Amino acid sequence: MADKDDAPATVTAGELAAVLQAMDEKYRPLFDALSKLGGGSRPEVEVKEEVHPLQMPLVKLEGSESYASWAEHAETILVSRKLEGYILGTIEKPAEEGSKEGQKWKMTNALVRAWLLSSLSPQIAKQVERIKEASEIWRLLKGTYSGVGNEMLACRIQREVQELRQAEKSVVEYVSELKRLWSDLDYFDPVELECGKCIEKFNKWTERRRVRDFLNGLHRRFENRRAALYGNGNGKLPSLEQAISAIMSEETRLKLETVDSVEQSMVQKRSAFLAAGGENYQRTATSFQERKCFECGNPGHLKAACPLLIGAGAGRGRGQDWRGRGRGRSFDARGGGRGRGVHPPGRANTCTIVELTADELERWRQFKNLSLDVGQSSEAHGASSSANFSGTWDWKKDWDGEHA
Repeated sequence: MADKDDAPATVTAGELAAVLQAMDEKYRPLFDALSKLGGGSRPEVEVKEEVHPLQMPLVKLEGSESYASWAEHAETILVSRKLEGYILGTIEKPAEEGSKEGQKWKMTNALVRAWLLSSLSPQIAKQVERIKEASEIWRLLKGTYSGVGNEMLACRIQREVQELRQAEKSVVEYVSELKRLWSDLDYFDPVELECGKCIEKFNKWTERRRVRDFLNGLHRRFENRRAALYGNGNGKLPSLEQAISAIMSEETRLKLETVDSVEQSMVQKRSAFLAAGGENYQRTATSFQERKCFECGNPGHLKAACPLLIGAGAGRGRGQDWRGRGRGRSFDARGGGRGRGVHPPGRANTCTIVELTADELERWRQFKNLSLDVGQSSEAHGASSSANFSGTWDWKKDWDGEHA
């Protein structure tokens, strides 16, 4: 009997589960209290959204003329930052301003409002700077400056389209100006159509009209290509993109043609210059009588044979020069006496026969300040139109009279 009492009692699985469930029910309130106490002591982590700076639109709002471009740029920038709801009114102001959502809306609305005011001209900004909500500012500006339905403004734009000409602008500049006017005209004079086929036909009609506007305003240098586009044979105008592409190709061709013509003209001028220079050279080389002396300026001889230089550099050779003291009878140093007829080197001793006219002889006499008899001068004129120093002029007598 004693051995049976000392054996451990066996606990079944059901009894253990009942004990654990009882303990869980007993201590659950304590565990919940500890859990709440620990969770309340943890600081809440606030997730802040990063707000990127907004770039300014390329165009400022200065009136009805710039509203369409300004509104397009402004709305595009706000859409890229997911802030368009603050100007379109889709994000409403929370009822509780002190809540988390209310504070966020207030901060973002102030950011968009400040950005809108900075994109306006000073005159327009003064009109809306007291308004606190960005959506109200947007609505007021649209109603005042949108110009939709302004017939006078649409009429003025239509006239500008008709009067626009390319003039000296490039094709790209001309097309850019045209497309700006077309865009403004579509904005200020919209057409509302519900039928799909009607919209398609209207778009085709509008494109044909714009092709004609583009072609009619081109510079006259594109006349051939414009005529080809009008009369292409099928009775249909090309699309606007095809017409612009064709004219731009023609512009490139004309530029290349101009460069080639300029280069060809330069080559021709250079060839003509070289040809003229060669002709002058041949003419100078073959026409000796037209050459003028650089010393005295008279034609018919060169500086090396100029009588002025020969007379100025004369030596005292014996029978070697026409100004020497030898007894030679002629200028070729073949005379007798003590002159041996030798041709020593040097310009002063060079024996040369020079023929001069009567006028040239007279000028030479005046230069040397020589005095000749009137009768001798008359005989020289009557005898011949040219004088030879070997026999006509008594140089010895004049020399002795000059140096007596």
